[in-house]
Parts: sequence; C-alpha cells; structure tokens
Amino acid sequence: MNFDYYSFTGRNIGFIDEREQQLLRQARVFVCGVGGMGGAAFMALARAGVGKFVIADIDRFEVSNLNRQVFAFADEVGREKAEVAAEAAKRINPTIEVEVLAANWTSELPGIAARCPVIVNGMDDIAAGVHLYRTAKRADATVIDAYMSPLPSVIVVRPHDPRPEERLGFPTTAKDWTDITDDDRRAAMRAEIEHVMLHSSSRNYVDLAIAGEVAAGAAAGCRSRRW
Repeated sequence: MNFDYYSFTGRNIGFIDEREQQLLRQARVFVCGVGGMGGAAFMALARAGVGKFVIADIDRFEVSNLNRQVFAFADEVGREKAEVAAEAAKRINPTIEVEVLAANWTSELPGIAARCPVIVNGMDDIAAGVHLYRTAKRADATVIDAYMSPLPSVIVVRPHDPRPEERLGFPTTAKDWTDITDDDRRAAMRAEIEHVMLHSSSRNYVDLAIAGEVAAGAAAGCRSRRW
C-alpha cells in the first residue's frame, strides 16, 4: 500500500479545514496511560491525523483488559501496553512519530510538558496525576482528563484553570507529590467520586452500590478509575 496522508485525512475536511489538519499533523501530544481512557484517546487522535506523540504506561496487558481497552488482544497479553499501542498507531499511520517512555518518565515530565502543549491523563495514580497537573501548569500545557466514573465524564483543564486538587479539595495541595500517602489517595478519590455523583449526569446511570464501594475504598484493588 502506498500511504498518502492527504487521502488518509481527506474525510476530516469539512469538520476541520486544511490549515487545521496541518496543525494536527505537526502537533505533539503526550498520552500518559494507554489503557482504557488513554488508549481510546490515543487511537482517536492517531486516526484524526495527529502526527507526533509521546506515550507512557508502566503496565502490561492482562486478560481483564480485553473487555474494554482498544489495544488489548489475546495475543498481546503480557506485553507492555505502550509498546503495543505504538505499534498499532504505526499500522494506522506509517508516518506517525511515537516516542515510548520508560517507567521513569515522571522524572522527565518537565521536559515532556514543555514539548507537548496537550496532555491526555489516562492514569489511575493520584500522586502521579497531581505531579502531572502541577507540571502542566508551569509548562502552559492543557490537560484532557476524565473523572472517576464508569460513564464518559471528560474534562479539559487549561493552563490557567484551577488544578483538580484545588477545585475538589484534595488533601494534597501543600504536599510534594512524592509525599502523598495512601490516606491522601483515598480521600482524593472520594472527593472526585462525590463530585461526579453530585454534578454529573452519570449519577442517573451508575450502580450506586458499586460507586459506594469504590468511594469507601473496598473495591480499590479490583476496580479501576479508568473504566
């Protein structure tokens, strides 16, 4: 097959114009976590024609991922999620640039945020997420995220918007992200779930018993915030 970027993205024109498509081609996006929410965002952006990515994920695919994660297939179980996602993106667009980071990406975050004006947070790590948001603000980067909910609840946090820890009252605001405790994580998770249940239409559809389990921490080991 002779791949042609203009044929690949031609049906986008009308939703966006040709100048905007070229902006997407030159854009670089950091996707942190390519499992459930992050993986779906990465695939959608790759198919939209975004030309450059930095991705990170410290996990490997498990059988339990097969029911909802777009890059999870039975023959990929046991492989690193970021490597599989990068390979899949290159099968969609052979000209795409994908930089896969190692597990120590948190130490490189200031440089990453300086290169990537848009960041997709697909993690379920509260402490690393706090670090991500603080660093994004200093780098003038926008973060795309999703609340802790089994239904879509996407949010956009621009550089000058309050950080979620500030807006939702996490007990992390005066702490270095490396000093955040398990109790802090549980309190932050409860605050996020409570916000969704009070202010999002998700409350009309979720199983309240399960939501209660997650909020209480009883199901923390078996239910992910990135459904």
